[in-house]
Amino acid sequence: MARLREIYSYDDGKYAALRDAARRATAAYQNAARGLDTLKEWVLVEFGLVHTAEAIHRLAHLQPVRFDAIGDILHQRHLMQEYPATAEYRERPADMDGVFGEVIRLLEAIETELKDCVGVCEAAGLYPLAREFENLQMDNSRSYEKFLYAWQMYDATESSGTSYDSWIQALFDGEEAH
Repeated sequence: MARLREIYSYDDGKYAALRDAARRATAAYQNAARGLDTLKEWVLVEFGLVHTAEAIHRLAHLQPVRFDAIGDILHQRHLMQEYPATAEYRERPADMDGVFGEVIRLLEAIETELKDCVGVCEAAGLYPLAREFENLQMDNSRSYEKFLYAWQMYDATESSGTSYDSWIQALFDGEEAH
């Protein structure tokens, strides 16, 4: 009889593709956390939008919670999560449109990798795991929607940064930056 580790391992063809997909998704979350924390600093120091910086900061701190969920999904099949190295985030947007564009880009990178995790799981017949990855997609999509809305309002109120920043405080007051 085979031992547990011989069955539930990335060496098994059923799980092999999931290793790389989960690594890429974890890296996308790690990159987003690093990028969002850097953008928070940039918005606070360069643009003086305290509440906008705080909303970005909250989103940054959701990313480790979300990539830990990848480990929880993998543990359902006794597989280990791997944490790849991430590069330093070096973008310095010239304006808030650039900042919002970067926030959205980071969230899109996560979506791309989660979509791959869903596809890999479905191809291997790991349907419950695929649904768990879809739950992460939905969380990411809620963040995406909220920051698109914040960007739209910024564009609509660009003549008054303080009015916009107060509006952001109300939008995110008392809740995570989903």
